[in-house]
Amino acid sequence: MQDAENQPFNEPGASSDLDLGSSSSKPMRLHSFNGRWRAGTRFFGFLILVRLVLIPLVFWAAQPFFQNDKVYLGDFSESLVLACVLIGTWIMAKVERRSVLSYGLKDRRAFRHLATGALTGFLSLTLMLLGLLATGHVEFRLSRSSIAVFVGTAFTNLFGFLIVAVFEETAFRGYALYTLRQGIGFWPAAIAMSLFFAFAHRGNPGEANAGLVAVFVFGLMLAFSLWRTGSLLWAIGFHCTWDYSESFLYGVPDSGLVSPEHLLSAKFLGPAWITGGSVGPEGSWFIFLILATVAVVIHFRYPQRRFSALPSEGRGLG
Repeated sequence: MQDAENQPFNEPGASSDLDLGSSSSKPMRLHSFNGRWRAGTRFFGFLILVRLVLIPLVFWAAQPFFQNDKVYLGDFSESLVLACVLIGTWIMAKVERRSVLSYGLKDRRAFRHLATGALTGFLSLTLMLLGLLATGHVEFRLSRSSIAVFVGTAFTNLFGFLIVAVFEETAFRGYALYTLRQGIGFWPAAIAMSLFFAFAHRGNPGEANAGLVAVFVFGLMLAFSLWRTGSLLWAIGFHCTWDYSESFLYGVPDSGLVSPEHLLSAKFLGPAWITGGSVGPEGSWFIFLILATVAVVIHFRYPQRRFSALPSEGRGLG
């Protein structure tokens, strides 16, 4: 292989290797620009489709069924928004000629990932609350309700938080993340979607800046699970049991929201930077230690990257 000093002089009018290289790089740059343009167009098209078309349409169509009980409509709002996200994903998948499962839901180890994520979510929160209990920063007492009420609310809450987990993971780490990734790369896309994720929680009563930062880091940790497992199922399982344990099992605030139905009732004692205060565990500074520990567990449990590009990505379809 020859270096530049050993190359022969070109005759007048002949093209040098440098010229060939620069001319060939132009189509490559144009190709890259076109791919990013397509990715950006589809990303914003998905947002417009879901937020400005499907959500208003679906909620408008649902109003006649809940005219006499607006609270009941509020209880099912997550289900309605989830339906909009899934319909939007299905439409965009048809446009791109892909399976609707291509965006993190095609998983041969679906049950294993879901179950492992769920167990990790429960153990992570339990470990944090046990630390607060051992240091005298939280007290628990059993709620006064019948066993029949506990059994009924246990299953309804589990189903409800599963819907919340599927909605938030498909909305923030499904089609939108996959498509944005084609334009700017996985981790810039994960950061952007985690910012959107935190922004969506800003209106929760009792939420605080520390809690919003924790939600952002929470989103990054779940994106890391997608990067390593190649599946949204692990994140869905973790998200579901984390929220379920906070709201129903332990009765602590979940991003500022307190569920009226819970097995245990909790009382925080001490400064908010330790306990989380009105935000709940996600407002405690120790949440970052817990999330970092979970990331380390993911790193060693899934040592190789399993996230794969969309089939047409290698052919330049953004």
